Amino acid sequence: MAISPMKRISLLAPEGYVDDVLTVMQGLQQVEIIDLRDAVQWDGVDDNTEELIDEYAKDHELTTPELIEEYETRVHQIERAIEQVSKFVPQPSFIQRMKAGKREVTYRQIEIHGEHFDEEKIVTDTLNKVKRLNILEDDLEVYREEIDALYRWRHLEITPKRLRQFNYVTGVIGRVPTTSEDEIINHLKEDDDFKYETVFADENDYGIIVLSYGRDRNEIINELKQYQFVPFNYYDELLPSEKIDQYEILTQGAKEERLKIINELKESKQILEDLHLQYEYVNNLTTREKAKHSFARSKHLVAIQGWIEAENSEHFLNLLNREIDEDILVKMDEPKEEHYKAVPTKLKNNKIVKPFEMLTNMYGTPNYDEVDPTPLVMPFYALFFGMMLADLGYGLILLLGSAIPLLTFKLDEGQKNTLMLVLTLAVSTMIWGVIYGSVFGFTVGWMQIVDLQASVMEVMIFSMGIGLLHMGIAFGINTYLQFKKKEYGLGFAEGLHWIIVIFAVIMMLAGSFFEPLAFLFNIGIGALIISFIGMFVAYVVDAGSISGLGAGLLGLINGVSYFGDVISYSRLMALGLSGVSIGAAFNLIIEQLPPAARFTIGLLLFAGLHLFNMFLSLLTGAVHSLRLIFVEFFGKFYTGQGRAFKPLEVEEKYVTIKDRNQEER
Repeated sequence: MAISPMKRISLLAPEGYVDDVLTVMQGLQQVEIIDLRDAVQWDGVDDNTEELIDEYAKDHELTTPELIEEYETRVHQIERAIEQVSKFVPQPSFIQRMKAGKREVTYRQIEIHGEHFDEEKIVTDTLNKVKRLNILEDDLEVYREEIDALYRWRHLEITPKRLRQFNYVTGVIGRVPTTSEDEIINHLKEDDDFKYETVFADENDYGIIVLSYGRDRNEIINELKQYQFVPFNYYDELLPSEKIDQYEILTQGAKEERLKIINELKESKQILEDLHLQYEYVNNLTTREKAKHSFARSKHLVAIQGWIEAENSEHFLNLLNREIDEDILVKMDEPKEEHYKAVPTKLKNNKIVKPFEMLTNMYGTPNYDEVDPTPLVMPFYALFFGMMLADLGYGLILLLGSAIPLLTFKLDEGQKNTLMLVLTLAVSTMIWGVIYGSVFGFTVGWMQIVDLQASVMEVMIFSMGIGLLHMGIAFGINTYLQFKKKEYGLGFAEGLHWIIVIFAVIMMLAGSFFEPLAFLFNIGIGALIISFIGMFVAYVVDAGSISGLGAGLLGLINGVSYFGDVISYSRLMALGLSGVSIGAAFNLIIEQLPPAARFTIGLLLFAGLHLFNMFLSLLTGAVHSLRLIFVEFFGKFYTGQGRAFKPLEVEEKYVTIKDRNQEER
């Protein structure tokens, strides 16, 4: 349905041109490389070329782990530099960043920049600046601590070291807790051998100098310890005030150097942008080197195989011819049916359907020979979600929440797809809100088409009717896929038969409830009987023996489960009704408040309760819609066991690559 046709590339190039070929592939971002180490046979070239590949030596790689490790180390270092510089370069606000988006460059600009950028010098200088900045911060912290420790001793006029040099007098300098002040002062006053002087006093301690003419230093300290005396351990020859001045000079110098480095880093916007490009360049080198592990080689030639979308194949050939002077053997061919399981799948849908590919891929990527169910996922998922949420007000919030960023911000493809998905669901929610006449739980009669609460049975029948249509399409796709594989028996038994059963049941119901159509009842019975007989016959033919009757019995059991599947669609009515009813109940609660409270706290309560109801409705709507898609729909025909197309491309972490495919055509 929407699976892009693929071609297989088979390429032989001289070993010296491998990097050039990889550069072209990565720049195009449309070629997935096949790992030939896992291939049983290098297929797709003529016999003479295949003989060359027989010389391939697995122990002789085109690249080495050491080279890849070197590139990865460079990437890590560049990323560290980016992280550090980003802390200082003024950054735009979130809104400004979203409006501006990532910087747009071409792949060629990245390559040219990377080849001429002095990476080692810039990265080393940047990291050294940051390292020096951290050292300065540590030094400043040490200086602050030293100044704080010495500040209360700033009036001291002699150092402990100088005091120890006195010949006739012994002195100690220290501090005592204020709680012991009176005791030690009294002790010193009572002993004529002691003289003391107070240096400082604060709320916790006071500092003193104690002189003695008859005791040595240790005796004085031991005697004063009973008063919790702590000696001042200071070994510098400079006075504390002089040392403080020295530290302040050092502090000023460190601050000036720190400010200079910070200003340099703040002015490094261009360096930051260059580092962004260099990150992409070195990361590209790493990706290309890792890709070489997938190649085969002879003594002088390298063999490469890959997949490319058919629509891009000619452009790829033109790029090779333009970028590489040497003749390179290239062959492109359509994949053979027996190789379909190995072919990667690239989904291709329009802008409205594409966002729903993420839902398809949540279940699994389709095989190359399957159909892409996304074009059917889109309308049915939107329908189911809208019926379950079904409120014009809620839909309007979703619409504004998705449309404003889409119109205001410069988003990448993934963000755009997510918001486009929400936008589509918002429109569906608003449509069903109008149909049910529901706006934030209030019923607006003039726009109401269906009174959900008064038409529960009718809406439930409509929901199951949608389910029959949904399942009928699934059986139809299964019939197509089986017939395509020439499995006509299975195509009838597991597809067409159940479509007939659906129509037969509809005819029987119409004949039962509408008297003018009573004749349809018997036609439906007959179609039902014939179809079931045909199912058994089809299984027998497919099995080639009477054992096929067992598969027919399993088919009958499946019929019971299909009945349950149809009932599952009644949740479209049930969840829509519950959401509308809960919203109405919240409004009723607020209406019971006194007028003054109703228009004050009631407004906050209204917003909070409806946001809560909207959240629950969003959650249940998203999950149950997925269940109807995955179980009731995909379960009838879809395996989702394919492999997604993964071309050799650029990471685009810091920049966005302009579409080279369009730019150079």
